[in-house]
Amino acid sequence: MEKANIVRVEERIFLIERQFGHLVQSLEVLENYGDYFKIKITFKDESVLRMTESWRNDVLLSYSYYWLTGSNELIVGWDNAPHHKKVKTFPHHKHLAHQKTIRLSYETSLEDVMREIEKQLKDN
Repeated sequence: MEKANIVRVEERIFLIERQFGHLVQSLEVLENYGDYFKIKITFKDESVLRMTESWRNDVLLSYSYYWLTGSNELIVGWDNAPHHKKVKTFPHHKHLAHQKTIRLSYETSLEDVMREIEKQLKDN
């Protein structure tokens, strides 16, 4: 594996720990294929964020951030898969509670999603 590929995952983990470590119980790299990787973040309330990112150079090509309850039920899922063309923020969108509930999404990065989760955890 190239050094740059390891650095990408380490940068993301560092960002999570530095900015949002107070929310996090554990982090686990599930897959790392260079500029495509998956990370599982378990929060202190036992909810989980399953994140997937695909990069080319310094450009985030695709992402999927799915926030689940401890019993694996969807809370919110954000992604940019180009399959909901009627959403104003296409390709960015989010799934709420049930996969069929689609909303526009202005949270288009890990940082945005983590801030939204942080806000919701504080409100509960």
